[in-house]
Amino acid sequence: MQQIISKAAILRQINKPLEISNVLVPKKLFKGQILVKMMYSGICGSQLGEIQGVKGKDKYLPHLLGHEGIAKVIKKNSYVKKVKEGDIVLLHWMPSNGINSKNPIYIDKKNRKINAGFVTTFNEYAVVSENRLTKINKKKKNYLDYLLLGCTSSTAIGSVNKNLPIKKKSFIIVSGCGAIGLYIIKYLKFLGIKNIIGIDVHYKKIKFAKKLGCVKVFNSKEKDFIKKLNNSLSNGADYVFECSGNSNQISNMFKVLNSKGSLNLIGVPNHGSKSGFNTLDINLGKKIIGNKGGDFYAKKHISQYKKIIFSKHCNHRNFITEIIKLNSLNDYFRKMAQGKILGKGIIRF
Repeated sequence: MQQIISKAAILRQINKPLEISNVLVPKKLFKGQILVKMMYSGICGSQLGEIQGVKGKDKYLPHLLGHEGIAKVIKKNSYVKKVKEGDIVLLHWMPSNGINSKNPIYIDKKNRKINAGFVTTFNEYAVVSENRLTKINKKKKNYLDYLLLGCTSSTAIGSVNKNLPIKKKSFIIVSGCGAIGLYIIKYLKFLGIKNIIGIDVHYKKIKFAKKLGCVKVFNSKEKDFIKKLNNSLSNGADYVFECSGNSNQISNMFKVLNSKGSLNLIGVPNHGSKSGFNTLDINLGKKIIGNKGGDFYAKKHISQYKKIIFSKHCNHRNFITEIIKLNSLNDYFRKMAQGKILGKGIIRF
């Protein structure tokens, strides 16, 4: 295979800007590997977490990032049977059917190794494991709806589905109104649920959450926030979807549940922080539910979720609010860290 040079975003140090630079794409594709040309990439809060070192020491530095995208298949290893050259594919971080290949290694302009996972999307060309991509229909108008299934909508839908059936009169809190929290709000509206309460620390984000379907919104930085929240609930919350990853907020959200309520954990707290709650409440009926990517399995769920992602409530329109180029990624993450991003941002290649 001819040598391909690809522009890419490289994380070299925690809490430092990404290096936007050229890398050499591996010439040889090993068993289960596929070379794709990126068309779109989602930008997720989890990548901001990687940059900030939320999960602790990063032993893979330097490395590429991104885990949700739309791309075109350029080449494939002969063992790959799932797709063919020219196919348009969804890239997803949750594994599905197909070979789980070895991770690729890229080379920078100084001949240094750059690590990568099974899928990366902040690079013009990417070598991806067969089980991290799935063919989609070649309909351009649907690309951005499919894109969100790589992480955002699949996590949101799957997390809600763990609690079904939900009564339409249930009181539901969405804590943290970033992209996944907002999509949860959209999906709950799709299900016909009205009593949705949004919580965030940024006024513009909770205002946007109200636009998407919340009947009430609260800023958790305000004085007497918990008292005001409790006053708005008739008998505690039936469900909380905690997307902020703030340990104190997790503790608070457990407290506002009613005696049979469910706390769904989606956001990732800083590795050094802890949440606290009375375990007797769990014995008496409260539940804590963990969520890893909404348990998304592309081969099974893409066909099941099509009706949802293409619906007027849940499609990408009015939800994808920022479309940027790769060179603007550091500025985007700076604004994200400041809470200035409303909705979902994507990279267009």
